[in-house]
Amino acid sequence: MIANDKSQDTVEELIDAGSALAGSAASAAMAFLGKDPAIVIAGSVAGSALAMGLRLLAQELKQRFLGPREEERIGATLAFAAERIQAKLLAGDKIREDGFFSSLNKGARPSSDEILEAVLLVAQREYQEKKLKFYGNLVANIAFDPSVDPEQAHLLIKLGENLSYRQLCLLALFASTYTDSLRSENYVKKETLATSTVALLVEIFDLYSKGLLNASGEALLTLPHITPSKMRTQGTGVQLFTLMELSKVPREDLLEVVNALKG
Repeated sequence: MIANDKSQDTVEELIDAGSALAGSAASAAMAFLGKDPAIVIAGSVAGSALAMGLRLLAQELKQRFLGPREEERIGATLAFAAERIQAKLLAGDKIREDGFFSSLNKGARPSSDEILEAVLLVAQREYQEKKLKFYGNLVANIAFDPSVDPEQAHLLIKLGENLSYRQLCLLALFASTYTDSLRSENYVKKETLATSTVALLVEIFDLYSKGLLNASGEALLTLPHITPSKMRTQGTGVQLFTLMELSKVPREDLLEVVNALKG
């Protein structure tokens, strides 16, 4: 299938709509998705399928009823994903060629199309717009990592959607060396806790309950049993940290959480 001028024009319209949120990623994205791509991926069937899939999906989504802010979010996420894909190609990374971009059964959609649509639809509804860049990273990295099968990809998208931006910051925090500076006792002996502290502990406990964090081998029974310095990102939490590139959470956002967990 050949992407027509209409699909390319639609990509430009969406990325332009999301440019205020995407910043410099908007212009960089057109190098991969524009009419005159700066990166030639001739010879890479998977690379061509990925670019074409993004263009055609953008055209389909544009035909649906979208509010102005929804267009901005989809356009920004598309730009972030394309920019990251472009950067990985420039770095010499190879797009996966394990059948992810092709249909195994007649009439079935390629897994890549389903994943791309899932992420962009999540982005459409995402009111915490700081998450959009990390959705773009997730799309890009799944496209290069054959160890992530379609079922895992859908799970990661659903988890990412259901976590707050601050929970993404917490996954980044508990995978970093900042844990050394966190509170080294639990909160059991604290007579009162500020409502803001309780809210943060609720988010930590939710991550623990989902299996995304561990407490250095200890069992957490209630919120006050949380010892911030002992929390570590684990399992699927590590996958999210890696594929969403949460190490790139802005330092000021990370330090805000660090400071809240010191006392």
